[in-house]
Amino acid sequence: MRAFLFSNLPAATFLVGAALCAAPASQGAGVAVGSSSLIGNLQYSDTFTGTDAGGRPNRPFVPAVQPPTAYLVENTYGNPAISFDIGSGFSFAADSAGTPGLVNGSPAYPLGAPNASLAGSDTGFTQTGGSIDYAIPYNGLSSSYVVQLDAVQVGDRIDISSGAGPGIFAGQSLSVFFRGDGSGNASLFNGTTDTAIQSTIPTFNTGITGSGQWNNYAVRYDIPGREIELFVNQISVGMIDLTTFAGGIYANFSNSFVGGGGGLAAGENRVWTDNFQVGTPIPEPGVMGLLACAIGLGVRRHRRS
Repeated sequence: MRAFLFSNLPAATFLVGAALCAAPASQGAGVAVGSSSLIGNLQYSDTFTGTDAGGRPNRPFVPAVQPPTAYLVENTYGNPAISFDIGSGFSFAADSAGTPGLVNGSPAYPLGAPNASLAGSDTGFTQTGGSIDYAIPYNGLSSSYVVQLDAVQVGDRIDISSGAGPGIFAGQSLSVFFRGDGSGNASLFNGTTDTAIQSTIPTFNTGITGSGQWNNYAVRYDIPGREIELFVNQISVGMIDLTTFAGGIYANFSNSFVGGGGGLAAGENRVWTDNFQVGTPIPEPGVMGLLACAIGLGVRRHRRS
């Protein structure tokens, strides 16, 4: 389900999303690889399945960084073989019986219904004892693309990035920070400047009410259109015109690398993610359908998970 950008609005902004068409974020939300309602053609993905659950070699459920071969990307769909740049590194754990490899911490891992991700976390996910930003070399494969992952929300941010290098501090980067402080806010970051969306659009709200819940996060990057769209649990929460937002400082970014991760708030010590997937977006609904959503007729798109 898509937010609608009214081009004749005053500089800067997007409309709809959370206020008129979106549903609040829910617990236990995950999107298995291949089940995205946002991605039409997958280009790279990884389920982070552990070796003991049938995954790649050298992915044991052990809380320790593994050899480089463990970080070869699982599914490449005919594209060149690549590896994750793992930043400070992550291990592999699961929430199946006995929770192999899992080291609990803060926020507490959400075990059991209705909090489990319900999207393959029983076969494996990433675990980090601190903040983490990992990435893959995307090498400009598409100019319009969706980066999507599951994560347990942390107090500071879950982030999705696109840039000239891996990580949120890379040059020519554009990261989206989904905040977990209960504000429902998100912000854009280009490696040096962080602009909260609510500072320009006070009604913006992701629906994220706090930390400790599995959610699915996605950003649709459109380089030719100079816009991005934010999704939480496959519901659009806003589309941003980058040529006008914050004076256009986020409009020029690279697609050499794409990635995700999380930044911890004070007192936190765990980041868990799953189902990293990148691909080209499913074509959007027509303008009339978007207008119907905007006037409250209940047209819902992009929620087919």
